[in-house]
Amino acid sequence: MGEVRWGVIGNAKIGRDRLQPAIEASDNGRLVAVASRSGPVTYDALLERDDIDAVYIPLPNHLHVEWSRRALEAGKHVLCEKSITLSPAELEPLMDLRPDLILSEAFMVRFNPQWVKARELVQTGAIGEVRAVNGQFSFYNVDPGNVRNQPNMGGGAILDIGCYPIFTTRFVLDAEPTKAASLIVEQPDFGTDILCSAIMDFPGDRHLNFTCSTQAQLHQRMVFQGTEGRLELKVPFNPYPGLQDPEIVLYPGAALGDAHGERIEVENLDQYRLQVEAMNRAILGEEAWSIPRSDIMAQARAVEMVFNSRI
Repeated sequence: MGEVRWGVIGNAKIGRDRLQPAIEASDNGRLVAVASRSGPVTYDALLERDDIDAVYIPLPNHLHVEWSRRALEAGKHVLCEKSITLSPAELEPLMDLRPDLILSEAFMVRFNPQWVKARELVQTGAIGEVRAVNGQFSFYNVDPGNVRNQPNMGGGAILDIGCYPIFTTRFVLDAEPTKAASLIVEQPDFGTDILCSAIMDFPGDRHLNFTCSTQAQLHQRMVFQGTEGRLELKVPFNPYPGLQDPEIVLYPGAALGDAHGERIEVENLDQYRLQVEAMNRAILGEEAWSIPRSDIMAQARAVEMVFNSRI
């Protein structure tokens, strides 16, 4: 078995805590170098190296497209943190650049057994026809120096965490939103959105209703409501192996009295490692890469829809 040699552009916490350990733990990947602004390895120097096949980019949002482009031009496969772009227009030049290379937005949840199972249950009719999806994701951060609170760096709740309920709904329903309406609150001192509540319409008269906030108690939850039951994911986005178990609860039946929850067991695996290993296998030619770049653009358009539909 071969291996994929990885470089990391940026020394962000998500990289140090999650992706670098995932690369090092993977069966078919190896971490070769980490570049930082002030470190011995610069971003450009890393891209010039011949001993790196793929790069992971955990830079602030406003730098994602630029360094993804540079990495592709340097002949590297790219795994870029989400949100990969500030707008679909900014992303457009990457759509046809080096199509022989992988460009992936790091939505690790698509590889998590929890979400694979949730998608299977919904698409096989376990809750009947989906009528509504409800999502919540929040944490509390009032640090003015944090990139999430800096508008010129692509900060704000929607790009940072609102993208999760949008993405997972698209993933489970295998559909794209057609319209939206949103209420957005901005923090006057930061100039970033700190609270957003939005409703999005999906084909087949299905609605996603979600709230995200960077100034509220830490919380996350996703609920899929159907004509014959509902599905709840209680730690849907970042369950940590050994600390938090991913939990799916199925409440079958259309009536309240029918709703006796059944806990669906799923493996508690490192979703970051699963993401890396899937990409490694594709790079090594062991399996096809099944995520087209058009999916990245569809996500960007869905997020922009929330911004543009502000009431």
